[in-house]
Amino acid sequence: MAEKMTEVYGAYDVQIMQVMRGRGAFVLRTDKGIFQLKPMDVNPSRLAAEYEFKESLVELGFDSIDYCVKNKDEELYTCDRYGNPYVLRRFFLGRECNPLNQQDIVLGVRNLAKLHQVGREAFKRSERDVHLRVTGDFKKRNQTVKRVNNYILRQKSKREFETKFLKTYDYFYEQGLKCQSEYEAVKALGNEAHQGYCHGMYNHHSLVITGDDSMVGTISFDKFYLGNQMDDLYHYARKMTEKNDYRFEVFATILEEYGRVNPLNQEDYKYIYINYCYPEKYYKLANQYMNGTKNWLSPKLLEKMDKLTEDEGKKQMILDKMKKKYL
Repeated sequence: MAEKMTEVYGAYDVQIMQVMRGRGAFVLRTDKGIFQLKPMDVNPSRLAAEYEFKESLVELGFDSIDYCVKNKDEELYTCDRYGNPYVLRRFFLGRECNPLNQQDIVLGVRNLAKLHQVGREAFKRSERDVHLRVTGDFKKRNQTVKRVNNYILRQKSKREFETKFLKTYDYFYEQGLKCQSEYEAVKALGNEAHQGYCHGMYNHHSLVITGDDSMVGTISFDKFYLGNQMDDLYHYARKMTEKNDYRFEVFATILEEYGRVNPLNQEDYKYIYINYCYPEKYYKLANQYMNGTKNWLSPKLLEKMDKLTEDEGKKQMILDKMKKKYL
């Protein structure tokens, strides 16, 4: 046990039997279960909101989550002798969800559906004046892509990434404009049936399979927010489908399993379809390029551009099949 952490460990009402290191954190085996001690990477107000949010989930029965634990002084974080703040959360020993395993994929989407159920109920019970986050600001993203294109055009000499960006610009920019128009037309965010707490980054990295491979622990709620829960479903379905080389069967299974718990209608399918249509990865590449160092371009940018154009045909096949099946 690191000497400098002794005071931090002693601030909590647990008896520590073993300390393990993992992913920039300490995993503690204690007399009260498994916990993770991690440097605090959010401000105190955000941490307090996380605590309140997770407490509401636990009260509603969704308790297999990495909820925050207060110290003996009823504080949400503890500082070491150098003033560095740490947060203790419940944790799980198990394996990360395997995106190539059909059973794991189904466990993950069923868990998401239950999380959304209690997330909606927690939202309804909340007495605070909360703000619903509006996502899908395609207009702003399109403006970013256009600005990057114009910037590259002004450069006298163009490197391979910049040349490929210009060649693909018209195709992806037109996609973005179409999604912007369709998104504003359907106004999917007006669907109150799916308004509630969202995980914010729900994927295989945020799921720990425990026990006999039938239990799921949900972690990494760093980006939770109140909004349209279809965002979580879209991101999970897209990520798992891409991990499986764009197999439509994976995409369809996720939507159908989710719908068994939380029924989906055509407006929901349309919302997911439009989000998937948007060239998100192209926008992210443009943003990464613009915010990076211009005198040296990371080879990763070119690799991602090549992968993006290589996978575009597979993505369009998914969209075509989705349109025929659901729209």
